Amino acid sequence: MEDRNNSFKQLEAKWEAGLPPELERRVSSQTNNFSAFGRVVELFMPNALQTVVHLIGGEGPGTDIYPGRRPAPDDWPDWRTSPERGS
Repeated sequence: MEDRNNSFKQLEAKWEAGLPPELERRVSSQTNNFSAFGRVVELFMPNALQTVVHLIGGEGPGTDIYPGRRPAPDDWPDWRTSPERGS
C-alpha cells in the first residue's frame, strides 16, 4: 500500500516525538499515586466515618442494617402519597 499524505498522522507523529520521556514518567507516576490514594480512600473511608461518629458520641446505624443489603419491598416507603395524608 502506498504512503498517503495524512496531515493528522504527521501532526500526531510530530507531537509524540516532541514529548520528553521525563514528562511521560512524571505523569505516569502521578497517575499511579492518585490511583493508589483512591483505593485507600475507598477501602478505609466508610469505617473511618463510622469511627468518628462513635468518637463524637453519636449513634451509628442500627444493628438491623446490613451494608450492601436492600430492605424488603414491603419496608420501602411509598413516595406517591404525601406524609400529611397518611394511609
